[in-house]
Amino acid sequence: MNRSADGNERDKVLASTGWGVKPDDQPANAEEVADNAKAPMRYDRDEPDILAKILQRQRRGFNKANRVRVGPDEVVIYDINGDSFTVTGLGYGDPKLIELLIHLGASFDPRRLGEIPADDPKVREYELSRSWAWGAERTG
Repeated sequence: MNRSADGNERDKVLASTGWGVKPDDQPANAEEVADNAKAPMRYDRDEPDILAKILQRQRRGFNKANRVRVGPDEVVIYDINGDSFTVTGLGYGDPKLIELLIHLGASFDPRRLGEIPADDPKVREYELSRSWAWGAERTG
């Protein structure tokens, strides 16, 4: 086993377990990625797997998502460093918006968000901290 400069093997052991190590496809901040990863993405409701493409591009270009800002025709996802990823063309009134927010882990009421008219100019912000309680999937 290789030792670090000070003769300690602890760093190599931690790295080999994966504990505290970021996945290879996720940068520490937006400065580590190509400029095209930071460019806004245009939402196309007819494109198959568009939500998967949005989530994949956000993950590969930015750190862990922390909050999301939703407007009438734009969604901006902020990571823990404050770097932003913009999706244009997606906004209120589109059912994929609710699905995207669920995948991101936003804390919101899907019914109330679905009632907002597509032309509502108000911008809403949601924290991405939702977690599932143990046993929540069990019924009765």
